Amino acid sequence: AKDIAIIYFVFGLFSALLGTGISVLIRLELSAPGVRVVHGDNQLYNTIVTAHAFIIIFFFVIPVAVGGFGNYLCPVIVGAPDIAFPRLNNISF
Repeated sequence: AKDIAIIYFVFGLFSALLGTGISVLIRLELSAPGVRVVHGDNQLYNTIVTAHAFIIIFFFVIPVAVGGFGNYLCPVIVGAPDIAFPRLNNISF
């Protein structure tokens, strides 16, 4: 289970880096009035903001919280050597 937890943590790390990159793009757009980093219309900016939120929530927060910490800490807290259905857990990722 700890191998799967590490995979979830690494996936969360890459997703956090992608979300942070998009956040930097948003901050550059809002850095000064009249600065156009995102070339296009306002819908593209709104799409980038939505993509940032989607990536951070669904690809970073939820997988790390549920998959990463759940697979790493639950067996440790219970005192079990592994989780109840390890093969089913391997399929989950």
